Amino acid sequence: MKKVLWAGACLALAAGSQSVVLAETANQEEGAYRIGEIVVAAASESVVEQAGTVYRVTAEQIRKQNAKNLDQALELVPGLVVREGAEGTPRIDIRGFRTRHVQLFINGIPVKSSYDGQFDPTRIPAEIISEIKVTSGGGSVLYGAGGNGGAIDIITKLGTAEGLHGLVGGEVGEGGSYTGKGGVWGSGGKLDFYAHASVQNRDEFLLSDDFVPVNVDAEDGGDRENSDREQKNLFGNLSYNLNDDNTLGFTLSRFDGENGKPPATNYDPSDPFAKKTSYERIDDSSNTLLQAAFSHDSSSPLDIRGWAYYSLTSEEENGYDDDSYSSQRKNGSFFQDSDTETFGVSTQVRYAVNDFSGATLAASAENESWEAEGFEIDKDGNPGDLASDHDLQTYSVALEYENQLADGLGIVAGYGHHFNERDEGSDNDFSYVVGATYDVSEATQLRVNHARKIRFPSVKQLYGKDGNEDLETEVTYHYEAGISQKMWTAGTLDVTGFIIDAEDFIEKIDTGGKDQNVNFQELSLAGVEANLTLTPLEKLMIRLGISYLDTEDQSEGSAREELQYRPEWKLSVDGSYTLDCGFSVYGSVLHARDQYYYDSKQEQKGELDDFTLVNLKLSQDFQTTGIEVYVAVDNLFDEDYEESYGLPQPGRMVYGGLEYRF
Repeated sequence: MKKVLWAGACLALAAGSQSVVLAETANQEEGAYRIGEIVVAAASESVVEQAGTVYRVTAEQIRKQNAKNLDQALELVPGLVVREGAEGTPRIDIRGFRTRHVQLFINGIPVKSSYDGQFDPTRIPAEIISEIKVTSGGGSVLYGAGGNGGAIDIITKLGTAEGLHGLVGGEVGEGGSYTGKGGVWGSGGKLDFYAHASVQNRDEFLLSDDFVPVNVDAEDGGDRENSDREQKNLFGNLSYNLNDDNTLGFTLSRFDGENGKPPATNYDPSDPFAKKTSYERIDDSSNTLLQAAFSHDSSSPLDIRGWAYYSLTSEEENGYDDDSYSSQRKNGSFFQDSDTETFGVSTQVRYAVNDFSGATLAASAENESWEAEGFEIDKDGNPGDLASDHDLQTYSVALEYENQLADGLGIVAGYGHHFNERDEGSDNDFSYVVGATYDVSEATQLRVNHARKIRFPSVKQLYGKDGNEDLETEVTYHYEAGISQKMWTAGTLDVTGFIIDAEDFIEKIDTGGKDQNVNFQELSLAGVEANLTLTPLEKLMIRLGISYLDTEDQSEGSAREELQYRPEWKLSVDGSYTLDCGFSVYGSVLHARDQYYYDSKQEQKGELDDFTLVNLKLSQDFQTTGIEVYVAVDNLFDEDYEESYGLPQPGRMVYGGLEYRF
């Protein structure tokens, strides 16, 4: 019955750095909700974004890729790796830093779990996105504490075209997958609005025909065990112009879903790398997110923006005894029902000295609470209490100044101070950024930047099973230089080199017979990213991305040469061509190589097989009717590959769909 109601909602709704743009122009019928955008400049682009590395993915590119959720929309971004591990959830790494070191914002609202600082990108439907800004490495201090690897800032769609517009669409594919979606948007008088609803379902994904089972009790091939995923999303925002200078904005988002966590397929007691097979599910999950925003933007030098937000995530997670997913009597099985609640306020005051320089003062306060109850079965078969209740408060204040000088030189400097209050004790630390750009000519720009970023420990690291209440902040130092060159063939080449030193990173180690989190790791990461975009013809786009990453664990006594599951090389090529009749072809190739992993003692090293994925989409836009039909294939050549040892990924998946826009 619930599926019918959600599908009905979709149909009822159907009755918008060096900055590297990864797409063509966005759909003209849909604008962007920019009240909550973190970094806003007096000119078209801030100096802090020009001096650093910011990749932009637009709604048009997302549509060409047929990305359903955030993780798919980001797969081809240089320096960014989307990988799926034991949790059965895609994780997003930037320049070798894990998801907990990546900030995610939706309209300025931070999205993460208070427990471990991570997020699930599959819960954000790509259809609501107008633009994604991916800031790699050291970026603006206006983002606040965290983001040692980078920040992902999602600007959602907003109706800005006069009248009422909308879409309704559906898709079906292998593995029992289907999607239904609908939306309406428009503008009239002082009001702009956008609303969207969708249902996504997958019974399982198919394994490659070349997959060879190792542990047939966990996986015998064909359909991937426990790989189902179901979700429903509702989203809406609106802006109301009180007058020429003042605007109010509101955002509402709702998610409901459940998913399995596919088990490891290769457990063998004689294999030092294999993990024991576990049978886990998220049997119920929901999130409600609310935001109210205000913007004062006038002809005077002073602009003010602010927003307040509230988010509640509830999740029921179960660990079972076997693949029946019904018994919880043996050692290690568990049940946990948790709530993550976040409330925060942010404000930014910008004073523009002129059209090319200005200063921004930002302040934010956030309270995160984590509450859980449940049990875990011990080795004697008795249930142990998993009750937990903790709160964290984070406060930040930051000042950033930028100036784009007339001789082609741009400079930026920013400082932020951050405070963390917790159950017992407090901590504070600082971040900063300095950078410069220089226009050698109209076609060539050079850039450099240096930044210090910090991250406070999460609830899990402080109070979890291996927690340590005395943990301190994690610190990274970023050094970056690059060049942007406009090409004679109507394109742009961007090359960036970087070095990152990480200090006091938290790692679980044996502290006298007991595993405990300590500020132990010292890491070094260095690499090069290159992105070439060409548009030699009006309707032809070709893009090439290359990333190289060298990592080293410099912690005392470490035997690891490279860090685990960080591919040294990532290469991507994608392109699209559209005929005058509305027929278009889109294809992409993604290659990853040189990934390593270690045994539990960090002494023996293994290497994953290199893999290459090819995706293809053919579509026909019946231009005068508003109808588009398409067929697509992911993993066209049925590559058998892993992103984590013992966890095979989808083989060839074929699907097709239809959209109607009005």
